[in-house]
Amino acid sequence: MIYIKHILVTAALIYANGPLHLGHIRSTYLPADIYARYCRLAGNEVLYICATDEHGTPIIINAEKEKKGLKEFVDFYYEKDKHEFEQLGFSFDIFHRTSSVENKKMTEHIFAKLKENGHIYQKEVEQFYCEKCLRFLPDRLVVGTCPYCKSKGQYSDGCEVCGRVLKTSEISKPKCITCKTSPIMKKSMHYFFKLSFFSFKLKEYIKNPNFQTEVTNYVLNWIDSGLIDWDISRDMDWGVQIPGEKSKVFYVWFDAPIGYISSTVAATPEWENFWKKNSNAKSESKKMSRSSFNNSHAKREIVHFIGKDISYHHYLFWPAMLMGANDNFLLPNAIPVRGYLNLEHRKFSKSKGWFVSISDFLAEFQPDYLRYYQTAITPHSVEDANFVWKEFGTRINTELVSNLGNFVHRTLTLIKKISNSEIPKPELSNKDKKLLAKITETKEKTSELLEKFEFREAQEEIMHTTSEFNKYLSEREPWKDRNAKRVATTLYVSLRWVSALATLLQPFLPFSSQKLAKMLEIKILSWNDADKEYLKQGAKLGEIEMLFKKIEDKQIEKMEQRLKK
Repeated sequence: MIYIKHILVTAALIYANGPLHLGHIRSTYLPADIYARYCRLAGNEVLYICATDEHGTPIIINAEKEKKGLKEFVDFYYEKDKHEFEQLGFSFDIFHRTSSVENKKMTEHIFAKLKENGHIYQKEVEQFYCEKCLRFLPDRLVVGTCPYCKSKGQYSDGCEVCGRVLKTSEISKPKCITCKTSPIMKKSMHYFFKLSFFSFKLKEYIKNPNFQTEVTNYVLNWIDSGLIDWDISRDMDWGVQIPGEKSKVFYVWFDAPIGYISSTVAATPEWENFWKKNSNAKSESKKMSRSSFNNSHAKREIVHFIGKDISYHHYLFWPAMLMGANDNFLLPNAIPVRGYLNLEHRKFSKSKGWFVSISDFLAEFQPDYLRYYQTAITPHSVEDANFVWKEFGTRINTELVSNLGNFVHRTLTLIKKISNSEIPKPELSNKDKKLLAKITETKEKTSELLEKFEFREAQEEIMHTTSEFNKYLSEREPWKDRNAKRVATTLYVSLRWVSALATLLQPFLPFSSQKLAKMLEIKILSWNDADKEYLKQGAKLGEIEMLFKKIEDKQIEKMEQRLKK
């Protein structure tokens, strides 16, 4: 009997509202990619899903600012985001869109199921209306003064200064964001989801031991304070239209998480095998040919990677929607949450020019440098971190270039020079065998950490072991050792770790991993085989090149000066 996990990995949908910057990557897309890559290497059936979130008032606002049509605006950022994610090596099985036909149909289906099950009702609400623009002004189409901290220029749904969530009528001195006139209050019939009905079920759900205690405690406060039924409709044209209504769409946070399901629908006809309990769907696609989903012993997992700002959406709203639909949906069994990334101890801010775009970074540095550094400063917690240019340069040069890159280059060039690029025959001492056993130990320890979403610690484990092998190579000094057998053994033992690195680095540094595999002329095998003897005696190495290039001080100074400007 084959026991294989069928794992759906999702990254929070990126808002198609502007250029990607370094702060977008840390909490969500990079950790999700590390996990998806590892799970594939470990022999699981994996789908890594993401999409652009293309609805909501911020998109309307920015499209108007750029004097672009809404579709033109989101089309541009969909293509731009897709390209930059590919440049960073994110291994999505599909990068889809919430404006897709699949998302429209799935949103309508889940709404219909919620309605059928008695979890939707209508209620009249008062809302801002602009008599000049002739439209209702939901959420961020109204700005004014916060009634609590008196900060000006705040959106009507919340104050960015004091952090208070605001009710529509609370904002003082409201103005239409487009024409700057004062709106009136006008009644409109809205649809509500009975979120309060699910309080007990949600309380039980978040007892899941896979969830972080710091997050569940935060979410429990929301439940204990009393969940309020959720207004899921908006009076505007941009979004997924509510069936039977005109100029009324679903609230962006209703259709956005449904994008996880609809993107899976677009990715494979076997989507139910990832989202439904006891699915009877047959495995037909070549992608899923490794095992059959009809294996009743297979374990299914849904893992959502998110930033801390959307915790309550994923721990409360989304599972309640799945519960209420009562359509055989599985609930997410892990929702890893991470904190924000600041830049030189300040919050990222596009409006103030305090950000580094992905395109600017990639114009100067290789993508694996960003992957390494952001993993190195990102614990599995809601703790925030700082991207500091000088620290970035120092860590890349000392850890990747001097430690890992130097070890790989010394080992391979010595084999080329001393044994004409052929794999030497060893005579292993107990010390050599003990060091080789460290490879298996590191593989297993790294695996345990990755399973627990401890990616920083997993990467550190690999780097610590690299330091041990580096020390071994330096102490044995094969470049001046006259004992041919000892030299052959030293190079063989060192090469075993180099070949293991081709697999172990793959989730973290995929470009460097492939580059290393090419130098070794090997194919990256499964995670379980990382400690095996990839290269037999007599095999030949390929062309050798430096794995990493040192970052120069002038490159760091250039990026710092760009921020100051």
